[in-house]
Amino acid sequence: MYLYLFTVSRFDLRVDFKYALFMLFSTIFVYSMHRLIGIKKVKEFAHKGRFAIIEKFRIHILIYAVTSFVSCCYLFYNFEFTRVILISGAGIISILYTIPIFGKAMRLRDFSFIKIFLIGIVWSYVSGALPMYEQGVPIQAILVYFFEMLLFIIAITIPFDIRDFSVDTANKVQTIPTLIGRKPAIKLALILIMLTVLIDFGLTLQYNHNYGIIGFICIAVTCILSALAIRHIQDKESDYYYSGLLDTTIMFPYSLYVLITIF
Repeated sequence: MYLYLFTVSRFDLRVDFKYALFMLFSTIFVYSMHRLIGIKKVKEFAHKGRFAIIEKFRIHILIYAVTSFVSCCYLFYNFEFTRVILISGAGIISILYTIPIFGKAMRLRDFSFIKIFLIGIVWSYVSGALPMYEQGVPIQAILVYFFEMLLFIIAITIPFDIRDFSVDTANKVQTIPTLIGRKPAIKLALILIMLTVLIDFGLTLQYNHNYGIIGFICIAVTCILSALAIRHIQDKESDYYYSGLLDTTIMFPYSLYVLITIF
């Protein structure tokens, strides 16, 4: 939802609160179902770290999932038909990412290499491309911003594949880190961060008269902070570093935008 708020702020769009709430509740639902279903696939790790916490609070997570699902259904039912069509593809991918309906109880995320790309595509689409398209932003700007956001999300997702190296290896799921190694994967993430800044700089130069340079400053600072965090993950095992720091980098652009515009 923070990426969506940054998008509408930067491109001077109207905030659609129903859409923002739908994003919030759908994220809670997908994450909750991922935790509940995923814990069954890592039984040998169930007593360790975040898995032990998930097991302990299983009932709470189930309540979050049910509540958020009901909320999503209500909001989805009240969307216009055009938006229903435009958002359905992302919704189907999100559900298939979480629910094991393929052979051998596999989810989309259990297929090798596609996990981070699915995350990047869905988030970039629902947080950036779709709201921009609905409010008439030029298609060229939409495509550039979508690609930029995709690179950033992939960059900050690679460290989670590094964290899950042992789990993915045990489940025979190939990821970028298992293919090229941890250190090369970190370097790749840093390259993607650098490309994000360069692309955003080009976007700012082309559309500066409409969208200002504040957005670029927010992206640049976010990328610098993200790069510093990614660079030091090699020796980090605590889930607080990943979920508490790297996961929250998606909040940085909007938070910085609000601070800069206030002061």
